Amino acid sequence: MAFPSAWLDELMHKNDIVSVVSEYVELKPKGRKLWACCPLHGEKTPSFSVSPDKQLFYCFGCHAGGTVIQFVMDVERLSFYEAVQQLANRVGMELPNEINDRELQRQRAYKKRLIEANTEAARYYCGVFLDPKTGKDAQLYAAKRGLNAEIVKRFGIGFAPDTWDSLFRHLKEKGYAEKELVDAGLLVHNSERGTVYDAFRGRLIFPILGVNGQVLGFGARVMGDEKPKYINTGDTPVYNKRNNLYGLYLHRNEKLNDLIMVEGYMDVIGLYKAGVTNAVASLGTALTQQQARLLKRFVEKVYIAYDGDAAGQNAMVRGLDILRAEGLEVRVITFPDDLDPDEYVQIYGKEGFDRLKENALSLNAFKLETMAKKYDLTDENGREQYAKAACAFVAGLQPIEQERYYRLIGKKTGYALEALQAQGMRSGGLMPTDPGTTIRGGFRKRIDETEDPREIIERTLLLACLHDGAVIRRIDGDAAEKLFRNATYREMFRAMREQGAAFSVSKYIGELPENEAETASAILHEEDALENADRAAEDCIKRLEQENDAEEILRLQAELKRPDLTAEERNAVLKEITSRIRANK
Repeated sequence: MAFPSAWLDELMHKNDIVSVVSEYVELKPKGRKLWACCPLHGEKTPSFSVSPDKQLFYCFGCHAGGTVIQFVMDVERLSFYEAVQQLANRVGMELPNEINDRELQRQRAYKKRLIEANTEAARYYCGVFLDPKTGKDAQLYAAKRGLNAEIVKRFGIGFAPDTWDSLFRHLKEKGYAEKELVDAGLLVHNSERGTVYDAFRGRLIFPILGVNGQVLGFGARVMGDEKPKYINTGDTPVYNKRNNLYGLYLHRNEKLNDLIMVEGYMDVIGLYKAGVTNAVASLGTALTQQQARLLKRFVEKVYIAYDGDAAGQNAMVRGLDILRAEGLEVRVITFPDDLDPDEYVQIYGKEGFDRLKENALSLNAFKLETMAKKYDLTDENGREQYAKAACAFVAGLQPIEQERYYRLIGKKTGYALEALQAQGMRSGGLMPTDPGTTIRGGFRKRIDETEDPREIIERTLLLACLHDGAVIRRIDGDAAEKLFRNATYREMFRAMREQGAAFSVSKYIGELPENEAETASAILHEEDALENADRAAEDCIKRLEQENDAEEILRLQAELKRPDLTAEERNAVLKEITSRIRANK
């Protein structure tokens, strides 16, 4: 949702970040910033900072950062639009006319109407379930599954009667049109007969709520052996399973250390009943990037606890890298005997589940375990093949991780640690260079081993640009393309160059998507470490150009191996290589 620039300026001006943040936590001055224990994650030592002059926040612990808009998004678990709306309400500002044109007004009103229809349907299903006559079979089934009154109320469980049009007749009496109910996913249209019928019949109903508490869709489970066991609301104007997580709404106002990702509704409910109350379901086995970003708004650590069968394990492998790519710490809980989480806690209880959680595998350990299942480790050839494949994987990890996982491979295969390390080096693993660095101009930061050194240098260069407009003017457009590989940094530099003195860093970050806003705001948490912007920029530019030249030399050296290269072309390539080598001496 795009907002007019002038209106967004006024919104952020009226919602001073110090004032807004102070509503959640007590800020104390230290140096040029204000500090507090982070309201976004649990901590005892203050690492959350607010810059009043730049109207930005940054947490050194969880690395969240940005403008007052990003802060409200993070602390209230809202979308960008919802956060802007809340801030507008806070200071009595009306949403601008530019985004309230007739078509958008119509779409917004229609979506609201569909959500209202879903809410009324949820009430209807609950009423049917609780009725002694219409809900008798559902109540008996729920009791058999251990779903007591507290669980039923907590999750809003209902029942769809085994009729073709009971819900339709009920909602039609409430004034809802057939098209609205079809669009909401509550009715199914039969194109051949030109009729409609209730989407859910004779099933237990699980309302799916968005983070804001609105009823977006439903999941439905049979109470017998019919197939399919589950059916769910399809994509509608208000619901897409890729963007939602079942049960997440329950944690909106909680501070959590972690969340447990399971596959289905009954897994969430079964764990909750056993006392594990921080589980959410992915509404299907395929975890999405949107769901990973949603999780990131709540926690930094996620435990994946998918079913122990092959389908669950394969889905887990696909989801792990998606979570890791969003910066989440990932752990894997594995269940024995192909059990699912609900079945496991019924047998072993919360204590058994907690033991599995304590022994959860790291992302890389799980990948090695999954890899091992492809080989016969009782056979010498199988162990050798696994060792080679596993060593090739471990060779690409950080050195401090490598020894740990080589030892794990050794336990499975019987090979000595030295042999496995030698195999890893032969597989092409490269030892990274010392990440410690000092940039002239007084940038006093040691690069973290887990960070890309180039990105640190690019970030420092951009910080120098923010400190000194003269630095911006010495970098033309073509040079910026080569210097800034990070797309967020490159686009921010372009905006600084185009807007000149009118550039507002807080306003610019405020309009970015959440993940880009965090990347951009991270630049500013190092501002106190930069003493001389001009010298730091000179050093950064030189080092980035040297790295670019080194990469180009490698490309040219590969070019020399082409069998169809003419003598003239070969001489030209050699000349270019020599020129670049001399330039970097």
